[in-house]
Amino acid sequence: MKSKLCLAAMCMALAQVCTLAAQVSQFRLGGADGLNWEEQTLINLMVDNTTTPGAIQPLELDPDVNVVTQLRHWTRYRQPIDIDYQEGMPRVWRAIGDVSRPGHVSNPMEFIDGDLNTFYEGRDFQGSGGLGGIWGEFYTLDMGMQIPADRFALVPPQGNDPFFQEPYRPNYKFEAYELTASNDKVAVESQQPPEFRSGVSVASTPEAYYLPLDQLLAKVDQNFDAVIEIDFPLQYLRFFRMRVVPDLPHKFTRYALAELEVYGRGFVPRARWLSQVIDMGDLVNVGVVNFGLSTWRRDGDQFVESPAAKAGINIELKTGLDDGPIAYHSYNDLAQPVEVEKATYAKLKPRVWPWDPPAVGWQGVIADDIHNWSFWSPPIRVSGQRPRVPKGRYIQLQIQLETAALWEFARLDWVSIETSPLLADRVLGEVAAVDQLRPDGKVPQVPAGALTEFILDLRAEFSDAGQQGFDAVRLGLPSAGRVLGLEMGDPLEAVVPDSIVDEGGELAVYLPQMIGPATNDELRLRLATTVYGASDQLRAEVFARQGDSLPQSVEGGDASDELGSDQLRVLVRSGSLESVLSDVVITPAVFTPQGDAINDQVAIEYTLFSVLDAVEVDVELLTLAGQRVQHLSGGVQGAGYHSLQWDGRDEANQLVAPGVYLARIGANTDRGRVVRFGAVAVAY
Repeated sequence: MKSKLCLAAMCMALAQVCTLAAQVSQFRLGGADGLNWEEQTLINLMVDNTTTPGAIQPLELDPDVNVVTQLRHWTRYRQPIDIDYQEGMPRVWRAIGDVSRPGHVSNPMEFIDGDLNTFYEGRDFQGSGGLGGIWGEFYTLDMGMQIPADRFALVPPQGNDPFFQEPYRPNYKFEAYELTASNDKVAVESQQPPEFRSGVSVASTPEAYYLPLDQLLAKVDQNFDAVIEIDFPLQYLRFFRMRVVPDLPHKFTRYALAELEVYGRGFVPRARWLSQVIDMGDLVNVGVVNFGLSTWRRDGDQFVESPAAKAGINIELKTGLDDGPIAYHSYNDLAQPVEVEKATYAKLKPRVWPWDPPAVGWQGVIADDIHNWSFWSPPIRVSGQRPRVPKGRYIQLQIQLETAALWEFARLDWVSIETSPLLADRVLGEVAAVDQLRPDGKVPQVPAGALTEFILDLRAEFSDAGQQGFDAVRLGLPSAGRVLGLEMGDPLEAVVPDSIVDEGGELAVYLPQMIGPATNDELRLRLATTVYGASDQLRAEVFARQGDSLPQSVEGGDASDELGSDQLRVLVRSGSLESVLSDVVITPAVFTPQGDAINDQVAIEYTLFSVLDAVEVDVELLTLAGQRVQHLSGGVQGAGYHSLQWDGRDEANQLVAPGVYLARIGANTDRGRVVRFGAVAVAY
């Protein structure tokens, strides 16, 4: 259960404006009168919230302070099994990072805790992976994000060996070492333990077990220092791999290691802060995000305000209906993913190896909860913008501070978010072309580049007589368009809108009467617009002209018995865009990948025309919201008929949830990338 904060109980702390005349409230973080940053922190990745009281800014590295001890959320293994792990958290692992062979060194976390009293010491130590000790022992630090680094240190413990009474320094020194580094996350994470490299003997070559990173920072074949300190030119680095080499074949005569340390100078180029889940006390609409941002540079011992500094901010917001934005899954008897509580998930068996079964009792995928939570809003970079997120009771905030210069940074003093009560419990909308009111597969498909007439039906639901309702609709169409007609009532009757205002890319339709708990009328808009892309979504929100309230997003759903799309998204008909990529056919229209050998795969078929040379083709499977679930490579193909098969599994090899997905077929031609879309329905 995430930490929550009830606004109703903390009106003063949140600097809310709670009066009978004003419904809009201000949720505020930071500054003199906002909530404390530290108390609302879920994840802090290189954010400094102590240097300037009430504000946050990127971490500045001190050349005399070990960066490792300044970073939070350290976790173990190259592929962490910590269920709270998120991308950007720092990691440490031994050797290639497999979790089945901890070896003599049971926990490399001891080497990054900043405590010289926690260490490993041993004699005749064989090193990583049995005979791998011939080639040395090595450890990798992932700082989570790039830092401006210029020094690395390996530090043995202080004092004496308790049995032989030999001082650790200098007797426990390493005879040779190598330090490599990288910023290539994909290359580092794709390295495999030796048993997965077919035909390679662990004992045959150093490369069979030890894999250096792509940048060599130091290589010493004869070392005389117990404390190894390596200086290198200041540069942005993320991964460090320290290798120590045995002094005798197959083993280290003595082995003692307490700390792996990293040092640097200047401000980190990127810092990320994620809030806890914040309970707004009730469902609310979200309005404008305001913030106080200033840019600075270091000038000697002082910070000087610098408006021209190349530093800025990204703020993202998402809303939820419950307090858990993360969904945890196990499996049922059919190896299908099923959601479980986090506490239950923590007790399941972790799936570490490819052969671990997707079965009852095993951990499955951890993913964003897309059923009860929205996606992150597009980044807000300028104060006063409004994120287009749906209503929610819970809010989570993500802030990223960025700088392009070593000694410049952006400081966020405070941030506030407008909220107000709902206008209605929910407002449902669905769209269809007038000549296809109930489209196949519930996906409206229209010709590309042609003016098309649409019907948009809206239906509001009210449960509280005090809800304000609305008397205006704002439309975001795929391209410039117009309103052909308006109908209201039950049954629907044609009415004349008070006015229609072009708001620079959006159309605001002012209704002749209020839709609220007393009337609860249905609403139909007849629209004309053109779809130029392969897929687009009609955006709509409702608002009230009078009073102090915020707009409310229209949700895709079953708004009308007459229409049959249950959504606001439309696709372009296959082949209606003139292209070298045409005749897209997807069969069967609905497939059931449940392992019964009946419709277990879907064929994505297409024809390449006018291709002089072979072109590279791939297919991406997307949710209707645009989130990628799988990528299929067709390789290099020539003109003619082609087909790719999808088995209904995502990139984590898990079966996707039932629903409608988009198949985006792309061909890289000498005239650029050509893309076509098709709809794929998955059922169980």
